[in-house]
Amino acid sequence: MPVFFICFIVFVIWFYVKSNHEDKTKDTWDKDFWEKEHEADFAPKKDISDIEYISVQKDLLPFNNSPDEEEKELQDKILELADAKLLNLSDMTNTDIKLKYGRANFDYLSCCDQNFLLLLRLLNQWGSYIYNTLKDRQRAKKVFEYAIVLGSDISETYITLAQIYIDENRPEQIQELITKIDNSDFFMKESIKSRLIKLFQEY
Repeated sequence: MPVFFICFIVFVIWFYVKSNHEDKTKDTWDKDFWEKEHEADFAPKKDISDIEYISVQKDLLPFNNSPDEEEKELQDKILELADAKLLNLSDMTNTDIKLKYGRANFDYLSCCDQNFLLLLRLLNQWGSYIYNTLKDRQRAKKVFEYAIVLGSDISETYITLAQIYIDENRPEQIQELITKIDNSDFFMKESIKSRLIKLFQEY
């Protein structure tokens, strides 16, 4: 899949999640909301030199000199993104970002947020490929577990990792995933949780 198409998909998902997050933080598009949005659009630029970016520990991921062309391509894309500026701003609306950091920083910070989202999707794609196509359970587990450490909210990441735990006869690990989801504010947390519970009960 061409990288520009993946980026387009990530942007659409990012915009959808942000819009839904904003919808959940208000009951109606009322006067207060528009006043806040207007204020955000004129928020002065803030100093972001001390912002804490997400650091990817590449040595914790199972990179190798794979002869498989598709895996090699995925690894290259992930390595490239791992060196980019990454931020997880999923708990902030677009308005919040502009108010906190200034309108002038919005496009840059949005790009950092999209980089992070794309990284999580590529990690999920890589882990799924290793597990389903290359049949390498141990390497796939490392990818999924690290994606979750980074803060992934992708349901397939959790469900496939849970399936790996079942393959290893370690259903108690699924309970830990359920607890993690319970303590999150993921948009799809209830859906992910119900699927994990079903896998646990069917073991």
